[in-house]
Amino acid sequence: MPITNTLDLETLSARMDAWASEEGSKRGRLVRVFRANLGNSPDLQAARLTLLIGYAERA
Repeated sequence: MPITNTLDLETLSARMDAWASEEGSKRGRLVRVFRANLGNSPDLQAARLTLLIGYAERA
């Protein structure tokens, strides 16, 4: 399922899996916070997902 013209769900998921284990990186921390749904806010989750998609498209 395409998320953007250059990124599909499988690619995003694979990149998030790889980033989750990055201890010192911003994107690793962002993945962990996204998955834990800290704050339990749909708006925060949408913002986090937008940032993750941006990182994935640049990778």
